[in-house]
Amino acid sequence: MSDYDTIVIGSGAGGLTTAVSLAQAGQKVLVCEQHEVPGGWTHSFTLEGYRFSPGVHYIGSLGQGEQLRSIYEGLGVSQDLSFCELNPDGFDHVIVGNERFDIPKGRDNFIHRLKDRFPREVNGIDRYFAIMDDLFADLRTLSRLQNPLQLAQARTFWRWGWRTGQAVLDYCFTDPLLKAILSAQSGDHGMPPSQVSAPMHLGITEHYLNGGYYPLGGAFAIPRAFVRALKRAGGEIRLSTPVQRILLENGRAVGVELAGGETLRARHIVSNADPEMTFGKLIGRERLPWQLRRKVNKVRYSGSALSLFFAVDMDLQAAGLDSG
Repeated sequence: MSDYDTIVIGSGAGGLTTAVSLAQAGQKVLVCEQHEVPGGWTHSFTLEGYRFSPGVHYIGSLGQGEQLRSIYEGLGVSQDLSFCELNPDGFDHVIVGNERFDIPKGRDNFIHRLKDRFPREVNGIDRYFAIMDDLFADLRTLSRLQNPLQLAQARTFWRWGWRTGQAVLDYCFTDPLLKAILSAQSGDHGMPPSQVSAPMHLGITEHYLNGGYYPLGGAFAIPRAFVRALKRAGGEIRLSTPVQRILLENGRAVGVELAGGETLRARHIVSNADPEMTFGKLIGRERLPWQLRRKVNKVRYSGSALSLFFAVDMDLQAAGLDSG
């Protein structure tokens, strides 16, 4: 007999979204989080009276009808969650040497500003955004696939889906400064364009076409809103509760063993941990089917980043700093 319908390992954005969705669908859901606070990379920490957010710098896709806003509204978390819009004339300031380029809100504004700065690259700029449009139209088609013949319609995906972001940049442009500007948001996916797929690289640009936003009150407002929605739907979350092992029976996950030795059973197990933690430690490579084990063995962590958190006692606007 199962203790829960679904146990979710990890309370990051993906884990909490899954948990709230399932709880609202009537499932008995438990979220196990090893940290003392929920949120994963959306959590915040307090140091000497100041609250810092290590993972959330800005969020896109929050315009009317856009994907992320639709998720928040659909799950009922928007009632506990508000966002401040960053500078629409330049929510990202790209500095390359002595050159500065401000990325504005709005697809047309962005394209016009690029063309004004790089008049010799006008055709390439049109080509770049056309590839972006066609690629994501193809991905939407594939997500609703009902007939194998529809695969033939996804021509842009088959051409660019397996290539790198750098390949698209090199195909469209010759100016190294323009390539650098359109690579500046690579920090949002954590890899240089040469080491990430074209859909991932273009997806970041597309995600922020309608501007950047920051949660009112800080990033911790995001997990707080999701936890409230989870509890309203009857779900549970247990903090400071690390999962030690995913229990398997006859080749399927049936529960978890906690660090203290307690075991909990569920019909479904969802892991919001990374692949190495999920497959390498919680399950164990030796217990994986060989095809999956081969995939896991190919996974490599991306480069890490160093972040500096500090508080200042000064007028930031007077110093020339805005919300970009």
